[in-house]
Amino acid sequence: MKKLFFLITALCIISSALFSQQTAPDTYEYNSLVAEMDGPGAPQIKGKDILFSAKRDKHHFVGIAFDFEQFKIIHPFSIKTMTDADGEITDSWFFYILTPPVNLTSITYRLIIDGLWTIDPLNDYTVYNTAMAITLSKIDIDTRIPPSTYEISKGMVHFVYKGEQGQHIRLGGTFTNWDSWIYYLTETQPGLYEIDIPLPQGIYYYTFYNGITSIVDQSNPMQAYTADGRVASVIQVQD
Repeated sequence: MKKLFFLITALCIISSALFSQQTAPDTYEYNSLVAEMDGPGAPQIKGKDILFSAKRDKHHFVGIAFDFEQFKIIHPFSIKTMTDADGEITDSWFFYILTPPVNLTSITYRLIIDGLWTIDPLNDYTVYNTAMAITLSKIDIDTRIPPSTYEISKGMVHFVYKGEQGQHIRLGGTFTNWDSWIYYLTETQPGLYEIDIPLPQGIYYYTFYNGITSIVDQSNPMQAYTADGRVASVIQVQD
């Protein structure tokens, strides 16, 4: 079992080193962010960077994978140590600093701790990904920008509905043959409902549903009339 664990950890580190192309802060910014850290906690936005951390405990390896990379790359965490006047280590924890791609308003991610995938235990903000059938940790990059429906990555669309809290919001459209009982949005924050679903390349008409009421996507200015005369939101999924 120990051999298997170390093999998995080694493969994670090697694959990350070979295939990771994620933007990182420059040396000065990186060193400044590391110097400011005083312990593990929930993700923090520091200027244009995001600081992730994890408790060290008895763990040997922590990595992170992001939605905008389709969770195909594992980025290994580094370790920060605190020492006393005698140079003795008093505390240590894992950390990773991300400079996210531009134009993203939120990120979902997973951690891998000693070979096991998990949500971030220090982040209470989670969302259920229907396509992957798993719960993911989430962070809003800029809460000043209203959340909106957009294509997360090739073939994956993030739908957002804002309204009163405690509702049961569904999604229907040409991709479900207008069946609104397939996809249910999750209330990730009071009054904020979200869902991620896979869609192949094409143009789709859709609306949200609350009971029998059809509601166009207020975050999406693209609207059109359907063949039967209803008003629907429109989204184009790129190749």
